[in-house]
Amino acid sequence: MSGPGLHSRIVTILKLGLPLIAVAMLAGLFLNSQDGRGGGELVFSPADLELLGEGMQVSRPVFSGVTDGLDRFRFTAETVTPDAAPPTRATIQTLSGRIEFSGGTQIDLKSETADVDLKTRRMTLQGGVEAQTGDGYVFRAKEAQVDLDLGGLTAEGSVSGDGPMGRIDARSLAVSPPRGDDKARTFLFQDDVRVVYAPPAPTGD
Repeated sequence: MSGPGLHSRIVTILKLGLPLIAVAMLAGLFLNSQDGRGGGELVFSPADLELLGEGMQVSRPVFSGVTDGLDRFRFTAETVTPDAAPPTRATIQTLSGRIEFSGGTQIDLKSETADVDLKTRRMTLQGGVEAQTGDGYVFRAKEAQVDLDLGGLTAEGSVSGDGPMGRIDARSLAVSPPRGDDKARTFLFQDDVRVVYAPPAPTGD
């Protein structure tokens, strides 16, 4: 015969267990690549254990990993909120981070919000999306999508960028993974592309 003590223990287990399942699913996204390499980490603040007992929101997480093409990524956020336990998606607030491509190029990313599809490992950035390359170009878009498996990035709707050689505007941008032995990344601007070239100022002898 069950008593109130057993019921209380079951409630406590469910209260703690469901959020932990959600966190485990999130950890699986960032820690494990499809080929089993691993190489990532998921770090929580000391207050997270208490928060997990109250809900499924994780505050100030740091997550990193490696794509199939050996690109390394590391992101931080204000909060990550899974949609259920076990979750299929997660909502991120105030995202910032860096992708270091295996060929040497790097991109710093930030956005107001992001949505992660845990099955496809695709992260959609929205609101004040900004991408800055290691060679000084800054691109802005309303929305962008990052493929955490392949290491690709796409932005559609309206893309504008400024850098050492001038300005470029387009309706879309695609940063494609390398093909074959070539590790160089391709930055492809499409649809209504406008370029303003600003040559370097001549230097005196």
